[in-house]
Amino acid sequence: MREEMTTNDAPWPILVLTLPGDKARRAPLIEALERAGLPFELFHGVDGRQGLDERWEQEIDRAAPRQTFGHDMTDGEFACALSHREIYRMVVEQGWPGAVVLEDDAILNKHFAAFVRGRHYDHAELVLLDHYHARVRDMGKEILPGVMLRRLVMSPFRTSGYSVSASAAQALLEAASPVRRFADWPLDIAELGAMAVNPRIVAQPEAKPGNSHLREGRNQRESEKRKHTRSWRRWRTRAYWRRWITKRRSTRIS
Repeated sequence: MREEMTTNDAPWPILVLTLPGDKARRAPLIEALERAGLPFELFHGVDGRQGLDERWEQEIDRAAPRQTFGHDMTDGEFACALSHREIYRMVVEQGWPGAVVLEDDAILNKHFAAFVRGRHYDHAELVLLDHYHARVRDMGKEILPGVMLRRLVMSPFRTSGYSVSASAAQALLEAASPVRRFADWPLDIAELGAMAVNPRIVAQPEAKPGNSHLREGRNQRESEKRKHTRSWRRWRTRAYWRRWITKRRSTRIS
């Protein structure tokens, strides 16, 4: 378990986002952290497997995704977003300088421990250790042998591993209150100066039915999103053309 943080010089806590009863699911990650000698804390997220509890209905906006993306979010997707939002809240309310967040099925590579021990999370307000469809412009800087840190130009997908500072947590918390978007992300994290490691130092297991409660419904969402983005109406928005230009002026690294 993590040591108490008393100053901003203390190591950031490692939070493992999991659900009650998922001991077997998180076992490989816990074993990897213990083998590396890294202290951690379990953070039990919002459980949406049997629908959302009534208390969380007041914390979400079910109509917003339909207006923004053209389809509804599942209870699992809302639960995932709520879980990450509660981590942001915890960072802010505990007065921590930041935290390293891992979803419970994350797979760590050999560089993860060095990233944490070297406090490389201090390089940016938000550092993605895993990502998908990440785009960058600069060449970045080498923080570990063969690992570059590169500045993002738009929000990619995935929240399976990242470090988040207190100020970034505050911004994400405000943007996700109420929850109206997916966990990845409630705002354009490029505006926070977010960076991504390249190559990734956290990975996800091969996708199989039922192997991730926190990402339940994502495949359906991606399929529906592709249909929505093919609509001619997107061509009439400034946001579409900004993204179109940004993509062509950047390099995809995942």
